[in-house]
Order: sequence, then structure tokens, then C-alpha cells
Amino acid sequence: MRLTAAAALITAAQALVAPTPQRTSTRLHGRANKLVIWDCDGVLVDSEALLKRAEVDALKAAGFDDVDEDACNRLFSGFAPEAGAVNFEKEYGKPLPEHFFRDQIKNSEQLFRDKLEALNGATVRTLHANGRQQVVASGSPRDRVDVCLEKADISEIFQPDRVFTREDVEKGKPEPDMFLKAAAFCDTDPKDCVVVEDSTAGIRAAEAAGMECVAYLGGGHARKPWYAEDISAIHDGPVVYSSEELLEFLSEE
Repeated sequence: MRLTAAAALITAAQALVAPTPQRTSTRLHGRANKLVIWDCDGVLVDSEALLKRAEVDALKAAGFDDVDEDACNRLFSGFAPEAGAVNFEKEYGKPLPEHFFRDQIKNSEQLFRDKLEALNGATVRTLHANGRQQVVASGSPRDRVDVCLEKADISEIFQPDRVFTREDVEKGKPEPDMFLKAAAFCDTDPKDCVVVEDSTAGIRAAEAAGMECVAYLGGGHARKPWYAEDISAIHDGPVVYSSEELLEFLSEE
């Protein structure tokens, strides 16, 4: 009886000094488990170079003879239309032609159907086959994003409820609203997301949302040295230049 009583006292004492069990964190561990949020133009498809050529042609026709593709890239790429319009007027001292972006959007759909090429369609399909959760968050209008996804052969993966566009939020990039909306839809903490972006506006939006961001510079528009320099000026995170590098990065444990 004395031995039994002593054992009971020892057990009780151990319970008093034992650390309180900690709750298991629900945060994801390793990049391979994070929600992937894809930009579209210049990331999923090589559309930016096509868009810039069309924008230059339209601006030259309107009398802006000194505008080139680099200028359109710097002023418009990744920005919501209203922000792009502000950027243009600050630099050239005149507003954009009336309905400029609306007309460019209208004219781009057939251009995309005829000439658009995929950049990361295979990357998306590989991640999907491995059970990875993915969404699209693009500053382009939904109709044009739908064409891009179709051309990249990933429409079946990105059903309409997994595609977020500028029509879905009040403020576009560089504000974080679109990324936060995508994360909330997937019931995922922003810190458990990784954004794939190619523009300074998109990178700033990811940063404002508190999300990890990888800069993908594999599109035709991103090959000039000044473009990478602009990215590095505001982004000290990872940068990749090919779909193979990107898949490896997104798959890191």
C-alpha cells in the first residue's frame, strides 16, 4: 500500500511540473504546400510582348510618335488601367486617347487567339497532377484571361471560381485586394501563399498582401536588362527565368 501511495504522489508531482501540451500549428510547412497564385499575362502566357506592340501602334496612330514598347511596358504592365493612365499622363503630359484600354482589350482577343503562346501551362499541369492548390489573379478582364487559359490548355484546371480578375475587386494591382480575395476564397492565410508575378505592380501587391513572391522573367517582354533592373530595385526575393526553374522553386519542401 505504501508503494502504491508513493507512486501516486510521484505521478501527481510530475503532472504539476510537466509543460502544458502545445497546440499543433495549422500553418503550412514548406513551399511545396503553399497555395500558388498565378498572374496571367507574361507568366502563364507570353502575352505582354503582343500587347505592347499593339499599344505602340495605337499610340503612334494617335500622334504619340516617341512612344516605344519599353515605355508601354514600364507604364502599363501589371498596372490597373486607371493607374496606367496616370503613369502615362505624368510622363507625356497628355492623357491617353479616349477609351484607349477598352479598345486595346477588344482588339487583343483575336490577336491572342491567333498568336499567343503558353509559358507555364506545363508547370500548372504538373502541379495540378501532384494535387497542388492553384488560382489565377490577373489585372486583365475575365474574357481575355479566359482566352489565355484556353491557349495554355489549362482551362479545365482553372474553373471560373478559381480565376480572379480586375472586375472582382475595387482596386487593382499594385493594391493587394485581388490576392487577398483569392486567399480568402481558398481559406488560406496570406503567409501560406506564393505569388508568381512578372511586374513591379504585381510584386508590390504581393508584398502588401504579406505573401511570398517569386519574380518570373521568362516572357519575351522581360528579356531586356532594364526590366530585370526595375524588378531588382523593388524585389529582393527569388527570381527565375524559365518554367523549369519555376517548377523547381514551387516544389521545394
